[in-house]
Amino acid sequence: MVIWHDTDDAPRTPTEIHSHDKVVLWIGSYPIELGQKIIVEFKVLNKGRVERTETVEAEWRYNDYGKNNSYWTAIIGPFKAGDKIEYKITGIGPDGMSHVQIDEFVVSE
Repeated sequence: MVIWHDTDDAPRTPTEIHSHDKVVLWIGSYPIELGQKIIVEFKVLNKGRVERTETVEAEWRYNDYGKNNSYWTAIIGPFKAGDKIEYKITGIGPDGMSHVQIDEFVVSE
């Protein structure tokens, strides 16, 4: 299983995150297979201190059979202005093998 995020077909929306926004993380996976799971672990840092950590499971949304891709979403937030969000997306295939992508963003004033 291969995953990707923050691309044209699997974006983070909105592109500029403000205080109190919910953030939708779109995640793509390849190939289409039963038994996949995608987990998002994130931590919220404010002024360099870890405020909290959370884990959410992404929900499957649809398959693109022409490309053999699945698309998922995880919704996180809201956050406060100045928060830095570091997150790790882990895709786990039916064989137990995993693929990881790490990303981050800062919440605007």
